[in-house]
Amino acid sequence: MSEFARRRRPAALVAALAFACIFAANAGAAARNPATAAADWLERAARARFGPLSAAEVKLVRSAPERELRWIGPSDDPDAPSNDPAKAASWGLDRTIRAAIVCWLVTDHDASALVHPSGVGIAGARIIGPLDLSYQRVTPPITILGSAIAGGVDISFAHLNSLDLGRSRIGSISAQQTSVAGDVLLEGGDYGDANFFRAQIGGSLDFSAANLSGDAPLSVVEAAIGGDALFHNGFTTAGVLDFRLAHVGRALSFHDARFAGAAPNGLNAERAQIAGALYWVDIAHTPATILDLNDARADSLWDNPASWPAPGNLNLAGFAYGDFSGGPVTASARLDWLRRQPRSLWADPQPYRELARALRANGAEEDAIEVEMAQENALTNYGNLSFGHRLWRETLRATIGYGYRPLRALWWIAGFVAAGAILFGWGYRAGLITPTEAGAYAKFCQTGAPPAHYPPFSGFIYSLENFLPVVDLHQGTYWRPNPARSAHDGIAASGASEPPASRFASLLRIYLWLHILAGWTITPLLFAGLSGLLRNS
Repeated sequence: MSEFARRRRPAALVAALAFACIFAANAGAAARNPATAAADWLERAARARFGPLSAAEVKLVRSAPERELRWIGPSDDPDAPSNDPAKAASWGLDRTIRAAIVCWLVTDHDASALVHPSGVGIAGARIIGPLDLSYQRVTPPITILGSAIAGGVDISFAHLNSLDLGRSRIGSISAQQTSVAGDVLLEGGDYGDANFFRAQIGGSLDFSAANLSGDAPLSVVEAAIGGDALFHNGFTTAGVLDFRLAHVGRALSFHDARFAGAAPNGLNAERAQIAGALYWVDIAHTPATILDLNDARADSLWDNPASWPAPGNLNLAGFAYGDFSGGPVTASARLDWLRRQPRSLWADPQPYRELARALRANGAEEDAIEVEMAQENALTNYGNLSFGHRLWRETLRATIGYGYRPLRALWWIAGFVAAGAILFGWGYRAGLITPTEAGAYAKFCQTGAPPAHYPPFSGFIYSLENFLPVVDLHQGTYWRPNPARSAHDGIAASGASEPPASRFASLLRIYLWLHILAGWTITPLLFAGLSGLLRNS
């Protein structure tokens, strides 16, 4: 080996050692801060794909590998005037992000692999173009808060982990048949409309403090929500929320919600299935606000009278609820609730029966009976009944309260017996009620009294015997009103204006027939009512 070679060898060894040290240092730095390396890669890839990036876009891609919510604007205070998304049109490029970059970040295989498991999180940004994730499988959760997306969000037929667009201003949200494993949070935002037709949401759908301003503000038709559907804290809309055929795993809750405008607005939950409670509390509404619960099912109901819609705007036909979690539980209040339905539904027995069942479940037995009687009254008054059927029901109402108040018949019995005792007693004293046996009749005509062996007359016993069926107290057989008799107390001779005594006797006999018919009607109804045979007849 030459002298030159021998001298160069130590220098080469030193250079190799230095390069190894530098490489090891860089590798160690990368190992110590993999988020920085991921951020560098994402920035280079984004520039290669989309060209020059705005300052906001750089913040977006570089923050993606870290678990933090990155504020794009000058302040991280969500209530700062500079973060009001209603003023997003004045935000410059330093706060502008292209929607395509957000979509690439969460859908591209290589890019999304570098996003932190907590997902993409930005706030106070102006996102231009539609955020189109339709038909995509998005693994990272998406959090975009206090931002403006004028082009709207489309997640139709997509598969997402979770979506949080709270406090944002978004043109519209299209989420038809989307599948979201977690929550969909739209709290405090301002949205044109939202369509979740046949969506599958594993968590909750939260519109608390939000405003929906579209003509068809929200459709959740045939959607399945595993958690709660929440509309709290000043939620506002001027349209109808469509929950027809929706399935809600926990509560469907409207608390401090506001329905506005002259056009129809409110909630249509026809045939919805609610595994938890339906809350309808502290609702600000208009004369056009509807609440349609036709054939809906809920585990319980919590409402308050001030929140009930105007008369004619409530539909409870087929609505079933376990009990009342809150709100009034008296018959008088709840009957007013039922009368908020259109008059065409007043004769429908199902809402009354469901209400009576719920009141009975709450231990209010007397209120339940009052509701059941109100149901019968509604059918009598508003049902399409024939004259004969209506007459029969009126009889039941007056005598035994349709079977729910059978002891009411005792007052009728007492009244008829007392009236009969007075009339028949007067008829006997006037000589218009006479013995039925010939000998006794002759004696009575001569002396005004029957023979001593003949059963004496008693107005009370005579009235009681003729009123009560199958009762023989030896009065009706031996005494009868006699139209051929004139009064022996001077009535016929008192003046030409007085009717003949025989007419009084004829009227007395007619009353006797009515007296007997009333007894044969009311007495069996009393026993039928006591046995429960006539309830719901």
